[in-house]
Amino acid sequence: MLTAKKKRTILRGIEPVAMLAYLGYRLVSGDLIRRHDFPTTPRRILVVRLDTIGDVLLSEPAVAALRKRFPDAEIDLVVGAAGKAILAGNPNITNFVLYNAPWHAAWRGGKVDWRAAFSDLLNTVRVLRRRRYDLAYELRGDFRDIAFMAACGARLNIGNGWRGGGYMLHRNVRLDTEAHRVDFALGIVGATGGESPRLYISQEDRENAKRLLSGATDTIAFHLGAGFPSKCLPIDTFTEVARRLVSLDSSRQLVVIGGKDEEGLAKALAQRLPFAPLSLVGKLSLLETAAVLERCRLFIGNDSGPMHIAAAVRTPVVTFFGPSEPSEYHPYGVDHRLLEVDLPCRPCDHVHCAHGEYLCMTRIDAEDIIAAAEELLGSSIALPLELK
Repeated sequence: MLTAKKKRTILRGIEPVAMLAYLGYRLVSGDLIRRHDFPTTPRRILVVRLDTIGDVLLSEPAVAALRKRFPDAEIDLVVGAAGKAILAGNPNITNFVLYNAPWHAAWRGGKVDWRAAFSDLLNTVRVLRRRRYDLAYELRGDFRDIAFMAACGARLNIGNGWRGGGYMLHRNVRLDTEAHRVDFALGIVGATGGESPRLYISQEDRENAKRLLSGATDTIAFHLGAGFPSKCLPIDTFTEVARRLVSLDSSRQLVVIGGKDEEGLAKALAQRLPFAPLSLVGKLSLLETAAVLERCRLFIGNDSGPMHIAAAVRTPVVTFFGPSEPSEYHPYGVDHRLLEVDLPCRPCDHVHCAHGEYLCMTRIDAEDIIAAAEELLGSSIALPLELK
C-alpha cells in the first residue's frame, strides 16, 4: 500500500530516465524541430480518459465544449469498456477507442497479465498513430496517461502535468489542481462555465425504468459499493438508514442498484431489513441504471460512479467521503449533502486503509445520514411530468 508521499518519491526516481527517453524519441521522430502551433480547424482530435466510470462522466462537459468549439472535427475518445457504456449515444463523440489501461486496474487490486497488456498497448498505440491527430488532450493529469497520449503521436499534446509528465506535453495548462474534476477537465480544453455532465438515455430505457419501479414516485436509491474498500460505508450503517427512512414514511420504496460484484452486499442488506427492498443489482446496464436513478427522489451511496450518475440525472444525493477529496469529486450541479469525518490522515486516496481501521467511514453516523436524507426529501420536488 503506497502512500501519496511514496508515490511521489518513486515518480521522482523515474522521471529523469523517462525525460531522457522522451527527448530521444523527439529527436528521432523529428518532433523536437516540428512547429506545434494550435490548429484553427483541426480535422482529428484525440481525448484520453482511461480511468473509471465516474471520472469519465465528469469529463463529458469538456468533450461537449470541444464539439462546440470544433463542430466539424472528428473527436475520438479513448476509454475503457465502462467508459464507453456510460457515454454511449453521446453525439459529441465521433469514435470510441477501447483500451483498458492495465496500470489503473493494477492500482485497484486487479490481476494483470503484463505480457498481454504490453502487446495490447502496442497495438492500440499503433492504431492511434495511424490516425495522425492534430490535437490530443489528456484530462486526468496522470503521468502514465500522459505518456500513453505522447506515444500516440499527435501534432499537439495538451494536458496538465501536476502529477508528473509535464515535459511530454507541448502545452502544459496551468490550473488549480484542487478544482472540481469537471472544471479541471474544462480548463485543459480551454473552456469555462460549461454545463454539468450529461447522459443520453433512450426512451426505451426510461420506459423500462418506469416498469421496474411500478410507477412509484417516492423511491430512494441505495448504492452499497464503491471502487475500492476504503470508500465503503459499513453495511450495518446502510441497514439502519434504510430501516429508519421507511419507518418514518411507509409509502417510500427502496431500490438497490449496482454491478454484479455487489450482489453480496445487496443480499446482506436484505437479510438485515424487516422488509424487502427492490434489488436491481447486476441486472441493469449503466444507462438503464441512469434511467432508474432519474425516477428516484433521492440517492444514498458511497463516493462512486453511480453517485456521479445520480448527479448527472439531477437526482439529489446523500454521499460519504473518506479517502477522496470532496472539493474535487463532490456531486456536481445537483443538490446534495456530503458527510465526512475530520481525521488527520484524510484525504489519502488509498485503496485500503493504511491503519486498518477505516475510521473515516465507520465513524459516519446513521443519524446524520437520516437527517440529511430527510432534509433533501423535504426540499425535492416530485418527478417531472415527462417521467410520470
